[in-house]
Amino acid sequence: MYKILAATRDDMNEGWVWFSKHTFLPRSIVKIENNSNNFVIYCEALKIDANFLREYNQKPRIHIDENEQTIIMNDWYRQHLGNISTQKSYDLKVSEANGPYGKFRVCIGHPQVIVRLAAWLALISVGLGIISIGLAVWI
Repeated sequence: MYKILAATRDDMNEGWVWFSKHTFLPRSIVKIENNSNNFVIYCEALKIDANFLREYNQKPRIHIDENEQTIIMNDWYRQHLGNISTQKSYDLKVSEANGPYGKFRVCIGHPQVIVRLAAWLALISVGLGIISIGLAVWI
């Protein structure tokens, strides 16, 4: 069970979430699945450290308990996990997804439209390049 808290204004358009406890490599790509509805997001995982706590734990925000499994995420990701609320705990499955598929999913599920657009245009460009090479070899 993870307690979900709202991201700060600085993080509301970013493609990462903050974890109080995790064993992933720094800036790993993770897959977060809501076990109640099977909705999935892919994002970058950052670890909550002392500097983050000092800034986040200022009033009037909710205080982060270092001993509790906490995820701080923006509204974009909360909506994509099934409109989950802040300050509540959810049964989420978190796994590492550092392969090419996970990295692509991070881009197409990013909160900023320009990142999503760039990822799709890159995929289309690769596809057209493969078709062009195939036609050149065939003809």
